[in-house]
Amino acid sequence: MDQRQIAGGTRNYFGAPATPMPGDRSAAIADLVARVPGVVEAHLPQCFIEGEPGARQVLAIVVSTKEEIPRVCNAIGHGLKGILPEGQFLDILPFRQTSVIPGVREARCQIYPSNAKAWWKVW
Repeated sequence: MDQRQIAGGTRNYFGAPATPMPGDRSAAIADLVARVPGVVEAHLPQCFIEGEPGARQVLAIVVSTKEEIPRVCNAIGHGLKGILPEGQFLDILPFRQTSVIPGVREARCQIYPSNAKAWWKVW
């Protein structure tokens, strides 16, 4: 898995994807992140990073501590190999709970935990 750092101060813009990935693929990714201990929440927004060519759909994950990031990213990266078609990739953008970039949650692309209210919680 290739890693790269985004320089501090680089502007990132998030929104709902213009052309989202197929629903069965995003559901499989949601299942994957649900099985990785340490993931607090996950999102599949479209992201444009200033200085990068074009916008693309990314997997933004939120963890409790910085120390969890390498383990969580490695586990998700390995799991994505069985979900994504050969030759495709998905950037993983990790955040600590206290440092989620504005726009990630506002894009309303959360896949984990599910935003659906459980049927038995009617009150």
